[in-house]
Amino acid sequence: AESVSAVTQWARENGWGDARVNYRLHDWCISRQRYWGPPIPIIHCDACGSVPVPEEHLPVILPRVEDFKPDDSGVAPLARAEEWYRTPCPECGAEAQRETDVSDTFLDSGWYFLRYPSTDFEDSPFDPEITRRWLPVDTYIGGNEHAVLHLMYSRFLTMVLKDLGHLDFEEPYRVFRAHGLIIADGAKMSKSRGNVIIPDPIIEEFGADAFRIYLMFLGPFEEGGDYRTEGIQGPFGFLHRLWDTVLNASEGPPDPSVERKVHQTVKQVTKQIPQLGYNTSIAAMMECLNTIRSGGRRATRTEVEPIIAIIAPFAPHIAEELWDHLGHEESIFEGSNWPSYDESKIVEDTVNVAVQVNGKLRGTITVSRSTAEEDVIIAA
Repeated sequence: AESVSAVTQWARENGWGDARVNYRLHDWCISRQRYWGPPIPIIHCDACGSVPVPEEHLPVILPRVEDFKPDDSGVAPLARAEEWYRTPCPECGAEAQRETDVSDTFLDSGWYFLRYPSTDFEDSPFDPEITRRWLPVDTYIGGNEHAVLHLMYSRFLTMVLKDLGHLDFEEPYRVFRAHGLIIADGAKMSKSRGNVIIPDPIIEEFGADAFRIYLMFLGPFEEGGDYRTEGIQGPFGFLHRLWDTVLNASEGPPDPSVERKVHQTVKQVTKQIPQLGYNTSIAAMMECLNTIRSGGRRATRTEVEPIIAIIAPFAPHIAEELWDHLGHEESIFEGSNWPSYDESKIVEDTVNVAVQVNGKLRGTITVSRSTAEEDVIIAA
């Protein structure tokens, strides 16, 4: 770095050159030759040149046309709408032509989140007060193309609006997470391969809840997963077992070991949902249900009710039905029905202790957490 600075200074002093910053991001072409899209508000006049549409005439509305598909003529679809295309020049009144290009979809979608909270606001694109209360966006989820393209454009527009005094923030999203790709039988889904998965018949056979859980159980959120039709049998069977367990549940106190497992599961799912750890959350609930049903025992209401609550975001339909079966009058999604966990009930009563002889592991023993050290040595 020092040598580069020295050479640059030497070239500058001798008039041979100077330092220059080259940006990889160059001018952004926002125009597209199609029909659908916001018209670019420019009018072209032979005498006055390119003239902006007067503010009182904004926004420019797309004309209704019968045929909006591009053809081989090279004429933009909007240029075929003669009444719309030909218009007086705002400055001299002579006949002029509207710009027939529309803006790129990435520009259109670069600020949609600003409009969502104030769709009924007519005075400007977004209500400053509502925008201040609801934005920026907490979590933005998209594909990899959003991380590279849309996110950059959206950030650029937000920063410009901040500089112009229209926004109080310059970063549109607090957190961005890119989801993985769901493939089918080891290959990317495509019509040419004939491996596109149509959800409707799967939902008809197994239900939307089983389909949702299977998709979230395929793998980590950011990695996606390999969809195989036979794999949905696992989540489908899990929901069946949950249904049977709840319908046959009895009143009474919970089993201490089962209660501990339920509290551990509630804690794990509560912490992992905000981290988008959906697959591990589902795995934890499956493991918890196995513990509840272990040895063919009959579950109690206090054991299954928390599980119904934490599975609701993943399987809302069956959770609502089971919640109603337990006698709740309100929806599971109303009020504060998310269960809490007790740290004191999470701690295991026993611990595994490694047994070593001359530094080599010979096995493990399970002892009570309260066992004295000398008793552990004797047991080993």
